[in-house]
Order: sequence, then C-alpha cells, then structure tokens
Amino acid sequence: MSAPEAWHVTRTLRAMELLAVAPRSAPELADGLGVHVRTARRVLKRLESEGYVMLTEDRRRRYRPTMRVVALAGQVVERAELTQTAVPHVSALREELGRGCHLCVPSYLSALCLVHDAGDVGSGCRPHLRELVPCHCSAAGKALLAWRESWRDAVLAEPLGSFTDRTTTGPESLRRELGRTVARGYSVEDREYEPDTRGLAAPVFADTGEAVAALAVVAPTADLPADRYGEFGDAVMRGAAALSRKLGFVAPGEQPDPAPANTARAA
Repeated sequence: MSAPEAWHVTRTLRAMELLAVAPRSAPELADGLGVHVRTARRVLKRLESEGYVMLTEDRRRRYRPTMRVVALAGQVVERAELTQTAVPHVSALREELGRGCHLCVPSYLSALCLVHDAGDVGSGCRPHLRELVPCHCSAAGKALLAWRESWRDAVLAEPLGSFTDRTTTGPESLRRELGRTVARGYSVEDREYEPDTRGLAAPVFADTGEAVAALAVVAPTADLPADRYGEFGDAVMRGAAALSRKLGFVAPGEQPDPAPANTARAA
C-alpha cells in the first residue's frame, strides 16, 4: 500500500471514530480531522454510498453511522481476544465483590465497555455493555488516563464536560488526581459521572507494557462506602494483575507464565 493510500485509509477510519462519538457535518468533520471541508465531504459521500453513514434530519446536515457499522463493531468486540480473555476475570471479580464489574478500553475521548457482569440481579450502574462513558469522570476512564500518557495529554487538551457537581474538569486538577491514582494503584470515581454511584478501577497491561484496558467495579454509593476503598481496591488490582499476566505482561520481579496469550491491543 502506497503512502497516499495508507493516509486515505487512516483518515477514513478516523472519520468513523469521530462520527461514532457524535453526528457531524462536513465542516465539523473537517475540523476534527484537520483537513479541508471538501476532503471531509468526499469522505462522507463515499461512506454514505457504501452504507456506513447516513444523513440525519438535522438542518446542519450532520451524518451519523448506520446499523451496518453497529453490527460490524459488535462482531469485532465479541470476537476480540481481549474480550474473550477478560470475561472470566470480570466474572470472578464480580463474584468476589458482589458488585457489578466491567472492562473498558480507550476510545477517542471516552472509555468503551467491552465486558460487563452485573450478576443475576443486574445493576443500573453505568457503563453498560458497549457503552461509551467519559474518561475523565469514570473509574475505568481515569485508570486508563493515569497510565496512558500520550492519550492523557490528548484528552486533557479538549474541553471536558461536567456531569455532576463533583465532576473535575480542570486539566491540572485532573493531572494531580491521576498522579495520586498511579501512586495508589487504582482510580477512584466518587459521584462524578452519576450522582449516586462510585467506582474503582485498575489498569490491565499487555505484554508490551501498555495499559490496554481497565478493570472496574461500580456500585451505588451505599454498596461501595469510602471506608472500604482499600479492600475493594486491592481486589480490583489483583484481578487486573491476573488478567495482565494472562495477556503476557510480566511485572518487575515476576516470572512469565508458561504459555501467555498473544498480545491484545486496545481499540
């Protein structure tokens, strides 16, 4: 593949990622891609002709992904090695803690839930399966931000939304909090995304040492009291470490597993 062809493929995939976050017009997409509006319009017209996007009824002529993309994404997520490897670890943590647990990966300015186990009773706490949540005020998202430096810089350069009166949106305040997260070993989200839930999360590493996902527990505030953060945090870190070893990650001072899984890459 020539360099121009590779750039076209990359640009198209980047366009789909931006459209997955929110519908966009050609000028809005051009701004997000850093290209001329004519280039963005050509990309949108090609995607529309192939059935990947459709024009909304918005007077600004915004485009959004079609169900063809949703179906494709669902197949990729379900069959991804990281997803399949993580399922028993997420379930084991849920059984240990008796609260809903999930695994998320970074996706543009958000965290995408790949695996969710709320148990037999179920839980209304977010994120739900395949749901995007803002990374700066969700437990899994903050764990990913803390251990993914380049992604953190990109996210904190963007305007961040406030969801409750406890949401932190200032970049420097978030940097300080993420520094404390690394020192602690797990992130804490305390009524920052939803007004009556809390969450804790720890990073999951691939064999390259990259934090490719975050393992989290999220529950109503009454079921996740602050005075039990240490207990729950230790369990989340143990679960994340076990999954990391399964992905081939070897922490300093540890011996590799006899047959590690192939490296899983983040979405």
